[in-house]
Amino acid sequence: MFIFWLLIFLFIIPPLFIMDASWIGVLIPFSGAIVMLWIWFNTGYTIEESVIKINYGPIKKSIDIHEINSIRSARNPFIDPALSMDKIEINYAAFKTIAISPKNQEEFVHQLLRKNPHIRIERNNR
Repeated sequence: MFIFWLLIFLFIIPPLFIMDASWIGVLIPFSGAIVMLWIWFNTGYTIEESVIKINYGPIKKSIDIHEINSIRSARNPFIDPALSMDKIEINYAAFKTIAISPKNQEEFVHQLLRKNPHIRIERNNR
């Protein structure tokens, strides 16, 4: 989250004041800021019927809950549709993985287990 705002303040806002008033000099940083804000305010996860719906700015993804093999907690800075480093990593289908960061991870996992009790919960040794 800190890195996100740092990028906005370092790479988008200063060029608006340093560059001359050309349209390209304003348009590129401004459009980058719009996309970053879109991602920030439109990231969310919902469970509907037997599908997890993931929104990450302009990106939308659906995962069938019955294809989920395992879930484990993860803490990594890699880019995923998550705004936090504290994530849950979902392994689904054949060798597909995605990490998300719902606000209440325990409740989210509990809801998934209600829909698919065959999901393996892997424990981390941290």
